[in-house]
Amino acid sequence: MLVPMVVREEQLDGLTTPSLFESRLNLDKVPGGTTLVDGDRMREGANYDVSDLLSFAPGVYVGSGSGVPGGPSRISIRGSDINSPISPILGMKVLRDGLPLTNANGATDTEQMNLYPVAYTEIYRGANALVYGASNLGGAINLVSKTGRTDWPLQARMIFGNDEFVNLNASAGTELGKGGDAFGAFSYLTSNGFRKFQEAERFLGYGNIGYRWNDSNETRLHFDIQDHEFIAPFALTQQQLEDDPSQSTRPFRGKDAGFPVYRVDLHHTLLIEDDNRLDMGAYYQRKDFTFGTVEQFRDLWEDAGFSWRHDSKFNPWGYSNQLVWGGLFQWMWVDDRNFSMVDRQRGPLTFHEKDHIFNMEIFVEDQFNVTESLTLVLGAQWAYRHHETKDIFSGSPTAGNKEEKSFFGFNPKGGFVWHATESMQIFGNVSRSFQPPGLTNLQNFSQQPSLKKQTATTIELGMRGQMPFLQWDLTVYHAWLNNELLIVRIPPEFVDFTTGNAEDTLHTGIELGLESTLPLGWFGSHDQLRMRGTYTWNDFRFDNDRDFGDNQLPGIPEHVGRFELLYQHPFGFSIGPNIQAASTNFVDFANTLKANSYVLLGARLSYAFNQHYRLFVDARNLTNEAYAASVFVTGDAEGQDLAQFNPGPTRQIFGGVELQF
Repeated sequence: MLVPMVVREEQLDGLTTPSLFESRLNLDKVPGGTTLVDGDRMREGANYDVSDLLSFAPGVYVGSGSGVPGGPSRISIRGSDINSPISPILGMKVLRDGLPLTNANGATDTEQMNLYPVAYTEIYRGANALVYGASNLGGAINLVSKTGRTDWPLQARMIFGNDEFVNLNASAGTELGKGGDAFGAFSYLTSNGFRKFQEAERFLGYGNIGYRWNDSNETRLHFDIQDHEFIAPFALTQQQLEDDPSQSTRPFRGKDAGFPVYRVDLHHTLLIEDDNRLDMGAYYQRKDFTFGTVEQFRDLWEDAGFSWRHDSKFNPWGYSNQLVWGGLFQWMWVDDRNFSMVDRQRGPLTFHEKDHIFNMEIFVEDQFNVTESLTLVLGAQWAYRHHETKDIFSGSPTAGNKEEKSFFGFNPKGGFVWHATESMQIFGNVSRSFQPPGLTNLQNFSQQPSLKKQTATTIELGMRGQMPFLQWDLTVYHAWLNNELLIVRIPPEFVDFTTGNAEDTLHTGIELGLESTLPLGWFGSHDQLRMRGTYTWNDFRFDNDRDFGDNQLPGIPEHVGRFELLYQHPFGFSIGPNIQAASTNFVDFANTLKANSYVLLGARLSYAFNQHYRLFVDARNLTNEAYAASVFVTGDAEGQDLAQFNPGPTRQIFGGVELQF
């Protein structure tokens, strides 16, 4: 959805982190659905999980996997990775300041998305993020960080809520002499959750240091230290959810999941004469997973990468033209170990496997201005992924075996952006997307029929614009998918899944975002009413499948919407309700079991004493609705009420205070 074009002057002197205004101009050049989310909007209330960042982004579906604050979530754009085992997710690329948080194997841990230091977020729906090399069905989400030049010298937020929820945040930013700046942020979250055997504790440390060598060169170093600890209860049946969503069928407490994250990024931007720009970046990250009831699963993931992007502007035959090209190389090493469970304790090693993944993406995109109001866009991406795995120990005949597979994709794209008026754009494109299968063990390599790459061709048409009291963003799309990668949960252990290719599937949708600010003059001359809302229609289905005909694909509701009304007074007072709604959601491919529709009512109240002090209350699910925030998917439930439903949080009341100097 469009945001007001307010120039924050202090942001304009950053090269490695463009301003909100600059990002808006760049997104308006994209011939497809995009959204810009101002981080200040996200911080108006409590930050419970990643849905607080993405809930008002049309076309984006977020479903909590466990209800754990900051825990794993399913994020899907246009039906990408429609029925994944919640997290890690596939089918889209998540980046921070242009460098991927997504691993070389295409997987993203949503828990790693640290929201507090985010200045704003760019969302590219579908294969529209070619400037980042992404051509997934879902597109890309780019988190842009605060810096010492753009944030308050000192800021703190303290949020408290029911179920012993505590979230403490602090950050500091400063300029370091001529050309230098530094920013650091720390977050701590703990909660006992609304369900039995549900706990969370998170430490998130982030910082960046930048140095402006001259008017044309800037270098920025980012670093992360995170630690995540979760206890998540098992899924419930629909009847159990309706009877008591706080119950747990987990046999005993255990530990369940946890992992530390260590990451460092180096980013350099060089401005070349004649409006040329070169961005280069490199990163390394390490994640050490422990999960399972008694920590019987251990995975060490190491990831490194290098990217570059060259943006050049020139005027062939007197026409304005912009050419962007670049690439990404990623390497990943996985050390996977499984242990048995003996008397509720971790037992001997039963499985040990090592994987190496190489991922390469090369892209080019040209924007040619035919007239002052019409721009044609052509682009292409070449993608290659190589995955090899070795069975170190499994106690089976495959022990010592080594397998490898490679996947190649070519993804062309063509589109247009037409400025119909000064305040309205009409755009459209045809694009191709590509997703290799996630090969997690030797069983995937030897699976018959063998797993194939997923491809899709998408057409979309849309419009965006603004009038004095209304901003809008509307996109309609249709995608033809071949060999869609579908994941099915295997009961009774929620950690067991299998992957297969469908034949032909169809994804169709409407993405609508609206925002309006109306002057009132009720209590003073400058009070106003701010309204914003999103609606997404998801029609995802098989196309004459031999087993499931034209059934709907399970995992994501067909209709999803959100609306907020907020009265704002110039003395710093604001109050208003919000509504979140979703239609029924099938659980199985046979369409015999589904989650119920729901409507959640919330409200927010805030009072800013001045620009330095603010108090707020954020209330959610005020009617205490029992609903499924997400579902695990199975093949055919045969109409039986299976334990596939992940309850969403019951009534929540958060209170917070924000200080900034």
